[in-house]
Amino acid sequence: MEKCWVVFKNENGIESSTVFVRDLPEILKIKKPLWVHFRNMTEEIEDFLLEQLKINELSIEDAVYEDRPKAETFESYVFILLLYFDGRISRKRKFSIFWTKDLIVTVGSRKLFEETKTELSLEESEEIMPDKIFWFISSTVVDRCKRVALTLERQLDDIEVKVFREQNPELLEDISDLSFEIISLRRTVKQLRDVFRSFLSSLPRFGKSKNIHFLRDVSDELVMLYDHIDTLHEMLQNIFSVFSSLVEFKLNDIMKTLTIIMTIFAPITMISGYYGMNVVDLPFSDSHFGLFVVTGMMALMSFGFLAYFRKKQWL
Repeated sequence: MEKCWVVFKNENGIESSTVFVRDLPEILKIKKPLWVHFRNMTEEIEDFLLEQLKINELSIEDAVYEDRPKAETFESYVFILLLYFDGRISRKRKFSIFWTKDLIVTVGSRKLFEETKTELSLEESEEIMPDKIFWFISSTVVDRCKRVALTLERQLDDIEVKVFREQNPELLEDISDLSFEIISLRRTVKQLRDVFRSFLSSLPRFGKSKNIHFLRDVSDELVMLYDHIDTLHEMLQNIFSVFSSLVEFKLNDIMKTLTIIMTIFAPITMISGYYGMNVVDLPFSDSHFGLFVVTGMMALMSFGFLAYFRKKQWL
């Protein structure tokens, strides 16, 4: 049988218990919980949402299949789908929220549920309402995104140090991977920011107006986080430009060295080629000192080129 976690308000704050989904209708009538959390969306849970809370089928379908943050306002509830990263970009998670006037129903990570519940337990009992629960959930999601952003920032700092010491394919691969992660995080945070902006106007119907400023604060945090991630992306683009310039400079330096070597050895190769063709009447070909004279000429030409290159500051 499917189980779920139910949060109640008491004199000391909140308490939670694990119950079977089949017992939820009776619990909702008797104890009036504030928050019900499900680990996964199953057929039994879908039936509960449809029959007991009158949740639209399309909202349930979005909770299962949608892969981007969204918010939709209905007559009796607000559906919010949040996305976040659990430690790193490869661990993308969904957290679905069905917010009615007196109840918050969530579907997703139990780890996120437990973390939010721990923070919620520190609040005074009279202040705990569904809108406060939603605020804590949203803050936890934003904090998860911030942690990933800080991790990416540290990776960016490491790459910035390495780029001046080494220019190799491995470093280029690190830059490419980090660029993908930053873009993925930026896209998700942008979607979350737009979602919060879109449904803030609908919240007075479900929450206390005095608590809406908490959610506006979450929206502001997302705006600042997006700007921070956008800055990281620009910095990475600058690092890539520096990397490309250093690789190009290194390549140009190698080409310059090879060109100088070829220029120095070109006259030597030409002279030695003439004397190797057995052509008669070449200068100094019949002299006993011809070898030394020709060798001296080739050495003199090479040193002349070296002196000229040094004067031009090419060396």
